[in-house]
Amino acid sequence: MTMAKTFASKASIAFVAAAMLFSMIAPAAQAQSSEDMQKMISDLMAQIASLQSKVGTGASASGYTFTRDLKIGSTGADVKALQMFLNGDADTRVAATGAGSAGMETETYGPATAAAVSKFQVKYRADILAPANLVNPTGFFGASTRAKANALSVKTTPTTPGTDDEDEDTTDEEDEDTNNGELGGEASLDNFEVDSAADDTVEEGSTDSEIGMFTVEFADGDASISRLDVALTKSTGDAWDAFETISLWVDGEMVAEADASAKNDYLGDEDDGIIRFSGLDIVAMEDEEVEITVGATMQDNLDSAELGTWTVGADSLRFFDADGVATTETGSLITSDTDTFTVEVAGADDEIIVKTSSNDPDATTLQLEDDSKSDEYTVFTFDIDTDDSTNDIELTEVVVTVAVSSTTYNNIVDDAELVIAGVTIDDVTVTNGTTGTATLTFDVDNDVVIEAGDRVAADLNLTFKSLSVALEGTTVEADIVSGAVDGEGADDVSSTGAASGDTHTLRTQGISVTPDTDSAVVTTGDNATDDYATYKIAVEVTAFEQDVFISTNPATSTTWSLVNGAGASVVAGSRSVTLTSTADENAGYFEINEGETETITVTVTYTAGAANTAARLVLGSILFDEAASAPTQTWTASPVTDYRTEVVTLVN
Repeated sequence: MTMAKTFASKASIAFVAAAMLFSMIAPAAQAQSSEDMQKMISDLMAQIASLQSKVGTGASASGYTFTRDLKIGSTGADVKALQMFLNGDADTRVAATGAGSAGMETETYGPATAAAVSKFQVKYRADILAPANLVNPTGFFGASTRAKANALSVKTTPTTPGTDDEDEDTTDEEDEDTNNGELGGEASLDNFEVDSAADDTVEEGSTDSEIGMFTVEFADGDASISRLDVALTKSTGDAWDAFETISLWVDGEMVAEADASAKNDYLGDEDDGIIRFSGLDIVAMEDEEVEITVGATMQDNLDSAELGTWTVGADSLRFFDADGVATTETGSLITSDTDTFTVEVAGADDEIIVKTSSNDPDATTLQLEDDSKSDEYTVFTFDIDTDDSTNDIELTEVVVTVAVSSTTYNNIVDDAELVIAGVTIDDVTVTNGTTGTATLTFDVDNDVVIEAGDRVAADLNLTFKSLSVALEGTTVEADIVSGAVDGEGADDVSSTGAASGDTHTLRTQGISVTPDTDSAVVTTGDNATDDYATYKIAVEVTAFEQDVFISTNPATSTTWSLVNGAGASVVAGSRSVTLTSTADENAGYFEINEGETETITVTVTYTAGAANTAARLVLGSILFDEAASAPTQTWTASPVTDYRTEVVTLVN
């Protein structure tokens, strides 16, 4: 449509509307009072606005686009545009007469505007309320309401509103005129409860913490809550020295917010800590619970008097029924319920806890090179937990200890890095590297942020230098102690807890051993002390960089022991041992070719020398060589707990 046609269409609508207005007013002029005449004119103006709103090509071409959230107390040209938009539909008009009515829109978002927005939300419930799982309208012009308005609105380029001497005020008298035309019945307050909200503990400086929950229900009709007084009290300290603002929320949307940082923000006796919210339009349908969350933004750097336990309750409630009848409930007529919450210094709950990780690699043999540095190996994994922290934690430094046997750290390790929650930290300082136990300090420098309550893994990766023959069988083990992780929440925080990794063996050739199965079975005899136990430990043995020969004679190829639950050797009794394998047997040796994996099983039969003997089998080592000859190489079980059976008791 051209601009000329658009103008012509609007002009014709205005002409027709004016004719309608004249034809209806003239015959009734003598028969109607001035009040009735004003209402008739207002109704016709609303119809005119509705007709004009249907002219255009859509929001993108000529529709007014709303771009921000609006609520009670908002001012500006977009508020006036919103009132014009709402007045374009008789179902959602702001007012029938006076300020806010068609042709008398203001740029102040007052209770009448909020009521009109509520009507709009109810009318388009399927598009605004239902997708957000909302039951009751909020009167808040937020994202979903704004989106629907933008989809429907057609701009007629409103003039920029100036200062309007007839702006709405939010006095109690004005409150009493608030009435949602969608209500029905004569409402009475049926239930008002005060419960805990999401935040039993809040910190100084926190924003919109949920400190209390009011559950309201009406009987015999629907109600519009227009005023609510919230009481915040503490045996010591003043509310205006603790709170910055107090807010009310319905279904996740803020419907009102009040300053709370000055003494004169509070009603009557300021020590009662009462904040009044007027001009509300919180609609509660009959027999449906409405949950009103009380939010608090706290001031910073609170004194000890303002820290501690506060009480939140409701002091007064005003509501309207469908006929516009106002009812005010106060004190115990509302409820005697209160709830408490605790205000703490910033960072009081922040913590870093080091814990053992289920992903920590089991003890194993790491295959190194004899002429070049190795691949990267994960030798230790631990967890960093922020557990009950209120704030996210930025890590600044992590210190890990690495111990090696038979030599120094610098002779064995080429490089180290720490990977925390997927972030690689390679800025490391090594101290005591010329000894067998080195300290690795990783400068995290706030590159890792752990969200409050999260638990993340940290992997210590080492790259090793070439391994000489003299250092075959060297072991490496890492751990972390309490206080070794530093970070920043609301304040500096250091870790508690500790963790230790398994011991790994370094070799250029030989065997890698992993646990397979173990068992301990007692067979009961007929006579005293003739019970016997059969213990079995099976391991998987992999040969690398050489063929491996293990004697079939367990006396020369294994070490093992029988111990009680406390780890002390069991002496009395007789025992016998056999060694079996899935590997081929050749001239008294089990042969495992390079790159192959076979199972070796140690079986011990034990007859106790005394009644009620408790014992378990522990595998200590496997001896082997690269030829069918006396063993020259040794694999040692580590950790011992992975290579033992359960304890069983021989009664007789």
